[in-house]
Amino acid sequence: MTTAIVIRPLAPSEEIFANSEVFVGYSVRVTGRLNPAALAAAFEAVVRARPILGARLEPDGHGGHVLLESPGAPPEISVTEGDPERLLAGAQLDQRKTLCALCVVRDGENASVTLVTHHSIADACHSLAVLAELWSSYADLARGRTPELEPHGYPSSVEELLTVRGIEKFDTPAMPPRPTAESRTPCGPDDPGYLLPRTARCRLTKEQTAALAELGHRENTTINGLASAAILLTEAQLRELRLSELSYTYSVDLRTRVAQRIGMTEGTNVLGFANFVPTPGVGTLVGLARGISDSLCAELAAGVVQQTPLHIPDIASGPPPCAPGIVLATNWGRVRRPEVPDDLRVTDFRSIMLGKPDKTGHRLQQPSGTIIISTFDDQLSIEIHHPEETTVQQRSRVRLLASHLCAFSALGAQNPTTACRRRTEDDFDT
Repeated sequence: MTTAIVIRPLAPSEEIFANSEVFVGYSVRVTGRLNPAALAAAFEAVVRARPILGARLEPDGHGGHVLLESPGAPPEISVTEGDPERLLAGAQLDQRKTLCALCVVRDGENASVTLVTHHSIADACHSLAVLAELWSSYADLARGRTPELEPHGYPSSVEELLTVRGIEKFDTPAMPPRPTAESRTPCGPDDPGYLLPRTARCRLTKEQTAALAELGHRENTTINGLASAAILLTEAQLRELRLSELSYTYSVDLRTRVAQRIGMTEGTNVLGFANFVPTPGVGTLVGLARGISDSLCAELAAGVVQQTPLHIPDIASGPPPCAPGIVLATNWGRVRRPEVPDDLRVTDFRSIMLGKPDKTGHRLQQPSGTIIISTFDDQLSIEIHHPEETTVQQRSRVRLLASHLCAFSALGAQNPTTACRRRTEDDFDT
């Protein structure tokens, strides 16, 4: 242990991401005149206002980790010439040195700008708020203004936030396994390093996404319910299982689901978990989606989801999960279009998640890879981060997923004939 100043030990909800050194990237694709110097200055301003981004992790000698203040220089921005699809080209990730990075990959006027945060210190809602602040600061600097950022303290763990609100652990059977990164890497004796995953993607058009929203309003379900139903139908076909043999586990943002609301960056991983098992003979596509939505509403009303983070120590101390029918996904919701100066145009939003081999044996691997659902620019996107060797299987997965989503879109569209017109190879790729 060094003599650096200890901020605090990691809570169980944070510790589960430290053993595998899980980082998550939030990437904006832009075209136009990107100013790396202004971007670096904006990044430095954000890190200065949010000291958790400049912290680092170190083992505590007892199987856990502690957050430490980093006395060195703030995290640096990397700028690399290459394929913007390789979001983390040039990035140097090491939780012992930094928990945050900014990676720019340029090809002429096209670039990907990726904010990378360690999952122990921020979930998607937290990191997306930081991403919005980063771009707002960049826009200020590009226009000759100094960013005025509110200074922040260190965020709390979800366990602490729940305790303050009087939420206690239910005396119930162990909760389902918590979703985490599932990228596989070659195992070495000490530090095997990261292997960047490939990404398969299913993206709907604006028209198809609007049709899904209309169907959800009409049938008393949500886009999340419809997307989740499409995922389950796809997994049942590919795994050759009945729907009732699947168990769907997904994360739920708790910030607005507790009596005293929690700020976007007030906590690190403010996530609960919902579990859904389809009943035999579930019936229609819409019936499956409505079942997912109704189950979530019932679990939230009963307070079940809100206390699920408190079960993480029980899960971590139990046997490694083993269930061929488990499906894990996370929904980042609607991603806001960032504020950029006039000489830049935002064209897309992408994600990436990576981790090292799980030293505890408790991180569940699933054949579908890591599934992230989001909506950007009014287009639903489902990204699947997977090992290189499963690329062929993922193409089949994405085609099936697209066909189910297309069927939902046709049900919601005023003109079903045109709803599927653009379901071509251009709408999903790897």
